[in-house]
Amino acid sequence: MERKTNFIGYPIVIILTALITYFCLKKTGSDPANPPVVPTPDEIITLQDAFQLYETYSKNRACIIDAYEGRVDSTLNTLCTSDRPRDLGFVPSRSFELEKEFLEQYLAYIDYVTGDSIPITGYRIFLGNYPNKDKLISGRPIPDPRRNTIFIAPTTFQNGSNRAFTFIKDQNNDGKPDLLFLQDTFEKGIGNQNHAKVNANTASFFSFSTIYNDELSTIANDMGSYP
Repeated sequence: MERKTNFIGYPIVIILTALITYFCLKKTGSDPANPPVVPTPDEIITLQDAFQLYETYSKNRACIIDAYEGRVDSTLNTLCTSDRPRDLGFVPSRSFELEKEFLEQYLAYIDYVTGDSIPITGYRIFLGNYPNKDKLISGRPIPDPRRNTIFIAPTTFQNGSNRAFTFIKDQNNDGKPDLLFLQDTFEKGIGNQNHAKVNANTASFFSFSTIYNDELSTIANDMGSYP
């Protein structure tokens, strides 16, 4: 039996395909043929400026770290007492890498654990230094003892400024985690800082409270450092 071609169906398929393509492009806000123009951030600097910053750090910071780790300066040894053994071959860190995959996962994680309860205003990067040991207090392995590192945490607006924060275990057993501002802890010490209660408006706090016993951390580290 000879099949008849449905000429009426072809225009419908074409129209549906065009509509689907239109709405998909509209939803993503992008057109492969005409990508949107992205304004240059004010924070973008030139190669010459970057070179100047790198050289200035070399002359005014890296050399001091090198002298300190090598124990070649008695003044530094007096000002910064340490039980670290001398290391004449130590090379100070000069850069830190933030991989795209980490950034995407970290931002998604922060959005998940904060939900609509904590308005995120930005992210603060702290400078740190790995102790001359194999592990941190938590037992987490140290990838490169003695070397400088960074750790990052989200910020929210509080008392007139953007402050980095994390969450710790609920102290009042009311089902809500406690908000802890990092600078308070760094200045006063663990256990001596005030906690702020979180108005948990999302289910993420409940789900995470069943996973973490003591802390729901927002702090990330070990992102890669290089001389």
